[in-house]
Amino acid sequence: MNLDLQLTTQTKLLIGILGLVLIIALVTQWGPGLYKMFSDEEMAVKKQTLQTSKDLVAASRMLIPIEVGLFEKTGLAEEGQDASIFNDNFPETVIRSKITSIVKEAGIPRNYQWNMEPIPGKKTEKISPHARRNLINFLYLEKLKTERDILQFEIEDEQQTQEDAEVQAEEEMMDLLMNAWLDETEDIPEKEEHESNNMDIEENEDEASEDIKEDDSNNRDIEENEDEDKIENGIEKQQDGDVYTDKADSDMNQNQSNEEDFVSLPEDIPITIRVELIDVLLSMIEQQLVGAETTLFEKEFYKLQKESKAGFFGFGSKKPSTEISFNPNSQILSTFLILIKDYESELDKKHLSSLLLQYLENIQTQIEELTKGLRLAPSTYTPESYSIKIKFKAELDKLVNLNRIIETSSKWLMVRDLKISTDNKQDKITVELFLIARIYQ
Repeated sequence: MNLDLQLTTQTKLLIGILGLVLIIALVTQWGPGLYKMFSDEEMAVKKQTLQTSKDLVAASRMLIPIEVGLFEKTGLAEEGQDASIFNDNFPETVIRSKITSIVKEAGIPRNYQWNMEPIPGKKTEKISPHARRNLINFLYLEKLKTERDILQFEIEDEQQTQEDAEVQAEEEMMDLLMNAWLDETEDIPEKEEHESNNMDIEENEDEASEDIKEDDSNNRDIEENEDEDKIENGIEKQQDGDVYTDKADSDMNQNQSNEEDFVSLPEDIPITIRVELIDVLLSMIEQQLVGAETTLFEKEFYKLQKESKAGFFGFGSKKPSTEISFNPNSQILSTFLILIKDYESELDKKHLSSLLLQYLENIQTQIEELTKGLRLAPSTYTPESYSIKIKFKAELDKLVNLNRIIETSSKWLMVRDLKISTDNKQDKITVELFLIARIYQ
């Protein structure tokens, strides 16, 4: 029996199509894995090194504005100075000078005794991940304060403009009433003749101004052509001198500087509500910084992760997605709804709540990314410590004032021990104060 195994043209075409579909499916499903298996390991190392360099640049850029603020708040910098008071200065000299000024400000007499000694041994302390996150939260805190100041200035400016408009309207109304009362319509012919002469003069001035405008428009066309040529070459001339900069480089630097900037509240939210929201956010951040709260926005909303679907040979596949929603007991959401309800006009509550939710999610993401950028910072530090003993006689209120100044203005100084004894001969107390100075350079 002879079998005819010869394939028809239609059968060959179908087999070719099925083979092509099978090859495409194998490439889409296993292609990425095979590429990773046979890819160059040196290229992966180079990518990691490049990412590390980017993280270092980002960390240094965002730490610069934080450093100045922290120095001022802890008393490590004088007002208006960016550097620490201990930079290029001996610690013993700075400590003596600061304590002398603090004692003088508290009103304590100069006849006090004191002694300062460095604490032997240096204890290395670890920087916790929570401390790194607090550093980023402090940066966000300062950004919110700046944003609030700008919004309040806009509100005051708008109110002033409205008041000026009302005053001007009242003055115009008074002028109309006064004109109607005085009945200034007696010399109409003389006024018409005077107005006709003025119109002739104005027409001559208009003709002269049109000639000047034509000359200006010609000059402007020439300047615009020159500017277009410069822009096409990628070069733009600065106004402050004969300095040329590459426009593409300047745009790139501007985009890089904005990567670490926190986003602002959506402009669709009324400005007065934004100011109220900023006050709520500032209160939450301050509670987190002092340790009253361990989280910031984690309890305000939740994320629902949706897994990806492969589909059939790549058709009908879905990428993984994330949906975010407010928690029912969200403090920010409840405050926001109250503000919307009390607002003078009707607002789209659903739309504005969605914008606020997206804003919080963006801030949370930025905080996490910036915190990751600090992972290359040193994990430990070694502060220098000095012990200071002060003995003096003064009234009780002077001691209270001294302690207040130390706690508020110089937080690198800490009161470790305090001994008080009374003096029956004088209305004063004898104080022995033991301080610890911790220097972070």
